[in-house]
Amino acid sequence: MTYKLSIITVCYNEPNLEKTCKSIIEQTYQDFEWIVVDGGSNEQTQNIWNKYKNRINTFVSEKDSGVYNAMNKGIKQSNGEYLLFLNAGDYLFDKDALKKVIDKKLDRDICYANNMVYEDENHSYIKRYPKVLDYSFWIKNTLCHQATFIKHELFEKYGFYNENHRIVSDLEIWILFLHVKKVSYKNIDVICSVFINGGISTNKNYEELAYKERNELIDKYFTKEEIENAQKEHYSLLENIFSIKDHWDCKHKVLTVLGIHIKLKHF
Repeated sequence: MTYKLSIITVCYNEPNLEKTCKSIIEQTYQDFEWIVVDGGSNEQTQNIWNKYKNRINTFVSEKDSGVYNAMNKGIKQSNGEYLLFLNAGDYLFDKDALKKVIDKKLDRDICYANNMVYEDENHSYIKRYPKVLDYSFWIKNTLCHQATFIKHELFEKYGFYNENHRIVSDLEIWILFLHVKKVSYKNIDVICSVFINGGISTNKNYEELAYKERNELIDKYFTKEEIENAQKEHYSLLENIFSIKDHWDCKHKVLTVLGIHIKLKHF
């Protein structure tokens, strides 16, 4: 059976799994298949999956070599025209989240909505994305795959997630599809999902690896001139005269005096 949408959830012993599951089964729009790729989780996690087995279309539970290996398994199991990766721990914003997106029409190769970033009980914010995704965006930013709907055929046509990376393969797939292959896209201005800050991509223990992998990607896909231009766009006229602010890569502070930028250790 072919569906308009496949939701792919990858998981390994996620303590907030139940919130993810409830957000999926409570959607007012239900014309989707739900594919679960579990990395061989413990009994407690398996018990949660069993509670929702009647709604799960495809369930795979076996060891994998990492999150991107699991995501690739999910793609190969899916039958939807579009894919949404809602990993265990993250969840859909409200019960009408999918309906609001579908009502705006999935009619491009990639359709990306907005998301909430949850820091902790006292800190969260809405992240919105520009309508135009130019080279400067990719050098400084990325999309949230929990709120991005990707045509299934793109993976068959251009390739799957690079399993050699631990952290930045989602950014690489965006750059490949949208910057290199220049597939069609549009922004859907609704809040689709809640991304929980604290996964491997935002974990301070992996900060150095994330920084290294991201820089390698940027150097691979963008020219030195594009990278320099993107950095310049990060500063307003007044900030170029004097400022102390986060570097565009968010890993350092930068002292700027009369257009000269001096990178400092984060303090």
